Parts: sequence; structure tokens; C-alpha cells
Amino acid sequence: MKMKLMFACLVAFGLTACEKDPDMNQLDADFVVYTDHASNVDFGTYATYFIPDSILNAGDVKATYWDDENALAIIHAVEKQMELKGYVRTDKKEDADLGLQLSYLAQANQIVTGGYADYSFGWWNPGFWGSGWGGWYYPYPVVYTFNTNALIIEMVDISQKEIEENNLKIPVIWYAVASGFQYGNGRINMRLLIDGVNQAFRQADYITRN
Repeated sequence: MKMKLMFACLVAFGLTACEKDPDMNQLDADFVVYTDHASNVDFGTYATYFIPDSILNAGDVKATYWDDENALAIIHAVEKQMELKGYVRTDKKEDADLGLQLSYLAQANQIVTGGYADYSFGWWNPGFWGSGWGGWYYPYPVVYTFNTNALIIEMVDISQKEIEENNLKIPVIWYAVASGFQYGNGRINMRLLIDGVNQAFRQADYITRN
């Protein structure tokens, strides 16, 4: 069995079983995007927002800030979506109704398998290879390593000045995360991240000033 084929099975999200000859074009499928919001919030009451010119990189031991041209491209995608929703960006945090924070997380994932004594185990369903054949097992350890990344968008209500004055926790009123496989090709990664931003706002039709 080729390792390439086994690897394709591991990263094919949402599939219950792998095809014998997987479509390699599906390896750059879109990120999974999850969104949620506070149900008691009327997003039409807000008008302005503030967003930093950098993205919090939470993948290191110590948090750093991502502020190169790629980070700015992602921030611009958020700004464009907010503009389409009817909101105006302001450079003065104290004048904004909403605050947007972007965070990026990248991590390496490792799966160790092998040494199974149960022949019914296998990536394919028993009988896939023909009648009389079950699954298979590895009599030796096999290690798979793959990288994932996620972009997190948090929208907070900073219009209530009494929260700041009393040093209270700022309420998060909308949350989005776009996550998936991280590729060695930077252009593919950037396309998936920006597509994830656009999909997050498409899912959030309740965010509108119009």
C-alpha cells in the first residue's frame, strides 16, 4: 500500500470511507468554517468597528503578531466583508462600536498506529478487496504527521463605555473559526484562509447594518 494513498484517506474530511483511487484534486478543499453569535444582539445597532493591523499568532510558546503583506491581505478581506455589511472602519478604538480580533493557530498533528491483532480493522470496510478478505493490520508502528491551521475571528461589543470604566469582561457577540489542512504551498494556504473569511461572513447573514 502506498503511503500517499493512506495519507489521502487521513485528510479527507467528512468521509466515512476512502475510495480505492482518491481524487487528489480534493486535497485542497475549502476549510471547515464554524460561526456562532449571541442571540440577544441586534447587529443593526452598531455602525463603526476597529480592527488592528496585525493578526495574533497563537502558535508559538509566546504569542507574536503577524503583520506582513499576507496578514494585511486577510485583514483587508475582513474589512471588505464588513463594508459590504454596512459598517465603517475607524482608526480610533475609543470611537468604535465593535472590535474585531483575528488570531492564527498552526499546529502539527501526529497519528501513531500499528501492531493490531484484529484482522477486522482496516481503513477500508471489510470485504472491500473481495469476498473472504477482511481488513488488515500493521505488525509494526506507522507514524503519520500532517499540519493544520485555523483562523479565528472574534467580534466584541466595545460600545458600552461602562464596561471599560469598571474593568469588566468585554462580551464576545460573534465568533468564527476557519480550519483545515496546511499545505506547503503558501498561495494555496492564503486562498483557503481568505475563502474561509468570506464564507464566515456569508454564514452570518444576521451581521448587517443595511
